[in-house]
Amino acid sequence: MSLRKKLVMGAVVAFSVSAVAVSAFAATEEKAVVVGNESLKPNEVVEVLQSTAGGNPMMVGLMLSQGTLAERAEMAKQMADAMLFAEGARISGLADREDVALKIKWQRMQLLLEAYLQEISKKWDMGDKAMKKYYSEHKGEFVQAPAAHIRHILTSTEKDANNAILDIFKNKDFAKTAEKFSRDTNTAARGGDLGWMEKGVMPESIDKATADARLNSLVGPVKTDLGWHVLEVLERRPSKQLTFEEAKDEIVQRLQMSYIAKELDDLRKKVKVEINEKALENLGGIPAAPAPKTPDAPAAEKPADNASK
Repeated sequence: MSLRKKLVMGAVVAFSVSAVAVSAFAATEEKAVVVGNESLKPNEVVEVLQSTAGGNPMMVGLMLSQGTLAERAEMAKQMADAMLFAEGARISGLADREDVALKIKWQRMQLLLEAYLQEISKKWDMGDKAMKKYYSEHKGEFVQAPAAHIRHILTSTEKDANNAILDIFKNKDFAKTAEKFSRDTNTAARGGDLGWMEKGVMPESIDKATADARLNSLVGPVKTDLGWHVLEVLERRPSKQLTFEEAKDEIVQRLQMSYIAKELDDLRKKVKVEINEKALENLGGIPAAPAPKTPDAPAAEKPADNASK
């Protein structure tokens, strides 16, 4: 029976076997694969297998428990081949080539970042008590803003927008008209549906046009930088205080970010960080855009001539 066919068998047994195998391998220092100056110990072979299996320990367990020694050796040979290519790159000096060296440097930093976050996150209190405390302290931030459920048709010209309106009056089907007329291909396929839109998300002219619009009535044409819009408000929802359960997903994200922000603050006190703006002025030969102008400060009043006379 081939290794591939064996992978579908013995999942429960294989999972426990993999756990035992990993701990047993971790205790030994012998090398399983050696290529030049690089090597992999048995526990590292298991880690590589798990990485290639998408981090699935069950798959690794199946491979280990159902594979013969010859099949294991073949897997190790494939790893050795990959290591040979890497060794060939090192010998040819590719590791020192600027673009390759940068990728190695950045990937190393990304791996360290991931490992560091995994390690410090073990200390984070993400229990219900901590989350409810965070919710209580930031309750005013967990408010669902008022919004309108809108659909639209986007055209290039006002004439096309008016033609779309005529088509809706004629066929009584906004969705079909959207499919026929709208330049917004993302929403045209679903009848022009934009979903729930809070104030400030859409251009100001659309916010104004739909603010007091009657439900299920056409609005427009309305001009924006994108073109001309025909709109319809399907539903409205008022502002609402979210309950703890409704806000829970966002609380988790915010609480995690607060721990990350605190860790960054602590690290900035320990490690010097420098940003050289001069070196950033002409990145890639492209000069930085000019900073937005700030309003001029009012000129100080000049004392009247001969005021004391």
